Amino acid sequence: MQPFGPHYSQARQRRSCVQVSAVKSAKRLKYAGIGQRAVHDPLFVSVQPDGSDAWRLEPVIQLLKDGGVGIIPTDSLPAVVCDLENRTAALKMYNAMELAPKKQLSILVGSFNDISKYTAGFPLPTQAGQADLFRMAQRLLPGPYTFILGASKNLPSQVVDFRKGKTRQRKSVGVRMPDDPVCRAVLQGLGGCLLSHSVHVDETLGAETEVPDPGMLMDMYGQKGLDFIVDTGRRTVTATSVVDMTTSEPEVIREGRGDVSMFI
Repeated sequence: MQPFGPHYSQARQRRSCVQVSAVKSAKRLKYAGIGQRAVHDPLFVSVQPDGSDAWRLEPVIQLLKDGGVGIIPTDSLPAVVCDLENRTAALKMYNAMELAPKKQLSILVGSFNDISKYTAGFPLPTQAGQADLFRMAQRLLPGPYTFILGASKNLPSQVVDFRKGKTRQRKSVGVRMPDDPVCRAVLQGLGGCLLSHSVHVDETLGAETEVPDPGMLMDMYGQKGLDFIVDTGRRTVTATSVVDMTTSEPEVIREGRGDVSMFI
């Protein structure tokens, strides 16, 4: 499979009104080069939005299994992802995104079994009248939500100092189960979960905001050591709704595409 094709050439020519750029954090990594390999052009894979040609994702899934980092679609913004259990891949991802080492990232899961493995689960009601958060989550997922849950001991500890190898066990984690056929096909093929960070858009997401096209993604991340980019074509995008479920009384942190009326 060639890394580029006619779709890529066309994508580079069209430019959405959305201006996208990588965030230059004041806390950016001070140890560039750790765990990095020589920069190369990422593999570009174009698939149908409904996942009907998911077989094209096979090299992407293999790259993830081998410690690769790349961009896949979700039901919100595209996400830079790597195997949750691969610490070297996580370091490469932090470098590519220029993230501070203490920045906590969300995880993409494919099932409630994954949620049970990496989190403390959904808190039980502590008094009469409180909602059953687990049943609510069952009705809403897969969907455009990020649920913040208590972390379990199975969640890989976060490396907060890459040079010294210092780690810290996380107390909570944002969990997403995207309702996107291509994303779910990647998760199923990997047989595991993904560490995730959305690509950056320099504007407030609205009804007319478009997913960054492949040309933009290449401009942003093509020379940052990514291994692949998966594209599903042109579409609009909105942010996920974020709900803190670390206690039996959920708190809406951000209202996005997902309905949060039941939490208010």
